[in-house]
Amino acid sequence: MAKKGSMEKTANERLLEFLLEERKLLMNGIHEELGVTSYSEVNATNLNKRGVTKEKLCSWLERMSSILNSKAIPLLQITVPKAAKCESLEQEKIKNQSTIIQLQEEVLKKKDEEMNVMKQAMKQTVKNEITSYASVVTKTCATALAPSNIGKAVKTVVERDEKKRNIIVYGVAETPDEKLPDKVEGILMEMHEKPTIKDCYRVGPRKADAVRPIKFTLSSTDIVQQVLRKSHVLRSKEGYKKVYICPDRTKEERAAFKLLKVKKKKVPTATLR
Repeated sequence: MAKKGSMEKTANERLLEFLLEERKLLMNGIHEELGVTSYSEVNATNLNKRGVTKEKLCSWLERMSSILNSKAIPLLQITVPKAAKCESLEQEKIKNQSTIIQLQEEVLKKKDEEMNVMKQAMKQTVKNEITSYASVVTKTCATALAPSNIGKAVKTVVERDEKKRNIIVYGVAETPDEKLPDKVEGILMEMHEKPTIKDCYRVGPRKADAVRPIKFTLSSTDIVQQVLRKSHVLRSKEGYKKVYICPDRTKEERAAFKLLKVKKKKVPTATLR
């Protein structure tokens, strides 16, 4: 259908071009005969000049009639209905747009009404909740703001902040007179990392049947996160497959992490997939 429309358009364009060329040739001949240069000068006065014969006038009229009947009228018969159709479609488009705008306004109005209802409901709910909790807050504020509780909260925050710059390494064998910074640097080099290491030491009392983990501190939490993200590469390194790197967690975080591991073990393989 698109191809057919394109061909019809090309035919119409050719018809229009032919019509314009025919008119140009005819008018050029008339201008030359009358000795004028514009269409407005082709009038009754100039056409009644003595030099313009009856035969000339008949010839011009015949050619004009031919152009009108064979070219102009067929072209008008094609274009006028299409123009009317375009105008009709434009009017329909305007009407549809007006309908859409009206519907949008109705939707917005409805949303505003629903929003107002929700606001009123929320205000009432908040008012009820404030009234309900006011007595509870009054009773618990004294306990929550007790010096011992504030000190405990501050200590917890400071501890978590300090631990964020620490890393724990498991599975590194203990040797007499060991140089822990060198061992840690070797592990980090396997991950293509070379940060500044601070406060490197074994955690806990020495035991004959256990290898103590190593704790060390880095200069920023960003570097710690970068090292932790790369720790998985040690699994493919010879001599480091049993070395495990993890963040320095608080007692509460270690308990939560342990519980999460237990839960994961209980989940069936099919469920995990």
